[in-house]
Amino acid sequence: MMNTVAWILQGVLAAFFIMPGIGKITGSREKHISDGHIKPDGNLLLIRILGVLELLGCLGIIVPWLTGIAPILTPITAVGYSVIMIAGIVNHTIKKEFKMLPMLATVLAVASIVAYYRFASKCR
Repeated sequence: MMNTVAWILQGVLAAFFIMPGIGKITGSREKHISDGHIKPDGNLLLIRILGVLELLGCLGIIVPWLTGIAPILTPITAVGYSVIMIAGIVNHTIKKEFKMLPMLATVLAVASIVAYYRFASKCR
């Protein structure tokens, strides 16, 4: 039962991060400035790196556990997503963008649940 729930949550996490990851990689400087990701003189490279990490996370949250090859990478990816969500919560709080917080907190909870259950099942 919990394995099925964990798989569903892993799929939700992968789906959640795929579009923003692609957008961060392919978006123009002007788009990132208008979206508030960077200031006009900001470094676009950091946004691109975050996009690559988000897309790698889409693979890391599914593929290792599915294939059995280095399955420890799946809960580590979930922890990484949790860290990204904590950083997002801090960033949006500083910017006073409070309407983003419930979504970020929900994704943080989902990632934390996946990390907990996948680490717990590796320890058995």
